[in-house]
Amino acid sequence: MCGRYNLTDSPMVQALLDILGIDIGPLPARFNICPTEHSPVICRQLGQTLMLNMRWWLVPSWSSGPTNDYAMFNARAESLLQSKAYALPFKKQRCIIPATSFIEWQKTDEGKLPRLIQPKKGVFAFAGIWDYWKPDSIYSFSIITTEATSEFRHIHSRMPVMLKESELAAWLNLETDIYKLLPCLEPRLTAPIDIFPIEKSINNVNYKETPRVIGQGKIIP
Repeated sequence: MCGRYNLTDSPMVQALLDILGIDIGPLPARFNICPTEHSPVICRQLGQTLMLNMRWWLVPSWSSGPTNDYAMFNARAESLLQSKAYALPFKKQRCIIPATSFIEWQKTDEGKLPRLIQPKKGVFAFAGIWDYWKPDSIYSFSIITTEATSEFRHIHSRMPVMLKESELAAWLNLETDIYKLLPCLEPRLTAPIDIFPIEKSINNVNYKETPRVIGQGKIIP
């Protein structure tokens, strides 16, 4: 799964935005982004590629409104086409969530401990879906997750779907045959990643500072 992530401005983030045709100034640093908070998301609307601030917890257009009864900040790749909430957004409302790192909790003999995961080089482009709830004009999104790769499974059983640079345009293109996108959802790492142990202060949703690394990292694969 993916329950927290970070987005900080850097030349690599700006390079990703350039590839996607997004021309904006420096992005404010965002640490420990949590479900129900708003965060930058890239999508296609009315023939344009836009970056919008959306609520991280999908609110289906047909629903009665925001609720925490169902965890909809992540969408399982395996059931996208079978889900009432996710099927139409997967077909017509796909998005990309830029992230410089994300946080996962690893089961250890000392309990669940937070780990910071970041690409060895570059930036993550998570695959997502979005929707619009008209009564209150709420744009919202879910990050798509898939089964963890064998290299990542010691951290968690699931991981965000990470898109390759060569897949970004097709993912956003609403004319793309969705069945051609299914390989993007398979378990894989698109690039080597670093994993660092970090302080438990990150457990607090109100903690919005740079995650503090407390040990040596590990590179996989």
